[in-house]
Amino acid sequence: RPAVDDCEILRQGQGLLATGSQIVLAKGGHATGPRSTEILLRSGQEPISFDAPRLAGSMRGTGCLLACAIAAHLANGRSLEHAVGQAKQFVFAKL
Repeated sequence: RPAVDDCEILRQGQGLLATGSQIVLAKGGHATGPRSTEILLRSGQEPISFDAPRLAGSMRGTGCLLACAIAAHLANGRSLEHAVGQAKQFVFAKL
């Protein structure tokens, strides 16, 4: 079920970590509110939130674009946290 707020995004991400995943990027594309938030969760570490203003309208393909941008930054030797932050900014700028 799509998360409707940041608390639900975090709860769902923590649920995935509990299944044995080491890293989860929980997206908030279906949430409501003025900000669009993604939360990076890593086993044994504090969650890190990345947010940007929520744009009006229904967007498609933003998760795929975000994943590709993260992969590109990782391929260029960036840390995971840096890659996610830069990818989030990139996607927002393209919209």
